[in-house]
Amino acid sequence: MLRIDVLVRCFRKALAVMAFGATLAACADTQPRPAFYQNLARSGGQLDPNNALNLINSYRQSQGVGAVSLNPALMSLAKGYAASLASNAKTNRNVQPDGKLNARLQSAGYQAADVEESVTAGYHTFAEAFSGWRDSPPHRKTMLMKNATDMGIAAAYAPNTRYRVYWVLVMAQPK
Repeated sequence: MLRIDVLVRCFRKALAVMAFGATLAACADTQPRPAFYQNLARSGGQLDPNNALNLINSYRQSQGVGAVSLNPALMSLAKGYAASLASNAKTNRNVQPDGKLNARLQSAGYQAADVEESVTAGYHTFAEAFSGWRDSPPHRKTMLMKNATDMGIAAAYAPNTRYRVYWVLVMAQPK
């Protein structure tokens, strides 16, 4: 037979655990999320390119491939193309490379000896995009381009479109 004092102690412990859990949950809501978990499918969301670079370089290193650096021309190219994809998304459901990468490279002032590009949409966080790229053979090939030394990356937010966030990753080796 259970004694009342034992039940009261168990009840008090349960209340303390629930209060602690509620406190942790409240703290978690006020703490900033790591940059790679930031939801870019909301107004004001911004991709942290340095954070993206660090994660991609860590992955490259784990796969025996050398590090890359952010290149201003490739960053501009990626940003412009992501914005173009986002602005055209209302009328075009096709989220694929446009076949004009060389023209965009020339327009950005970047001369590439070799280049790979990944164009995707629908990932709302960089963590999602990275995981999707890692698990997709063509996108993984882009991230792990062996002779790449330069990188550009961008995401563009387009509310009221099917995918909401449009991504461009460019890896290149300059001439």
